[in-house]
Amino acid sequence: MESVRALLLALALVPAVASPAADSRAQGEAALRAGRAEEAAGHLERAVARAPNDAEAHYLLAQSYGAQAGAGGMITKMRLAGKVRDHFERAAALAPEEVRYREALLEFYVQAPSAMGGGADKARAQAAEIAKRDRARGLLAAGRIAQHEGDAGAALANYRQAAAERPEDARIALRLVIYLQEQKRWPEAFERLDALLARDPAAGAAWYQLGRTAVLANTRHADGERAFRRFLSLPRAEGDPPPEAAHWRLGMLYEQMGRKAEAKAEYQRALQANPEHKESKAALRKLG
Repeated sequence: MESVRALLLALALVPAVASPAADSRAQGEAALRAGRAEEAAGHLERAVARAPNDAEAHYLLAQSYGAQAGAGGMITKMRLAGKVRDHFERAAALAPEEVRYREALLEFYVQAPSAMGGGADKARAQAAEIAKRDRARGLLAAGRIAQHEGDAGAALANYRQAAAERPEDARIALRLVIYLQEQKRWPEAFERLDALLARDPAAGAAWYQLGRTAVLANTRHADGERAFRRFLSLPRAEGDPPPEAAHWRLGMLYEQMGRKAEAKAEYQRALQANPEHKESKAALRKLG
């Protein structure tokens, strides 16, 4: 008995070794987060081949194909659209309760033409499945479809209802704010951001959106400057905009304020963070 216990203890102390599939998935996810979509796809294709029932690997592989399609021309989009769809669908089939997979699939159905496998009916079916599992996110899904179809009233009603359903959820609040920006409803956008930041002063994405709203509305410049500085001082959370986006937007804000030297410095900082940032390159050329 003592020898059995000793063996079990020894086994418990042996560190777990990641499987080749898990290792490939981790490498793929890291490459995807770093913006290296083609490299990510290679790792994730191996992960899916090694573990075909790994829903997360399928989801990440679809994202990597989607990132390549987004950066490519029409031929690239047509070549990869089916792969994006197939892997999102596979992820949702393997893990039907995971709402993230259904949201990604809905977004594909909304954006892709029917010839590439998209369609409003398919999107609505996913929205219904999402609503069964999470009412607030189902309302977001319905709002996204209405937004795509140009029904601003229905989109706004759904987004507002989702925010009312779960007022503590910053993700939902920011989806509403971004739509309010699109509709140029500046007072409500500021009001909701101020309330969100009063609840959570460390919400980096909310600080970024406060600054972005100040730029888009061309108002509350001091608040916008403070917001971007605060965003840049916080640790970056998953899903937050990259630093170059904040520096670029802050440069725009300084231009609105007539502070051209500071604007130029922010565009240069954006390019230090990402030398390929096209918007900052264009802004610097314009400033001369």
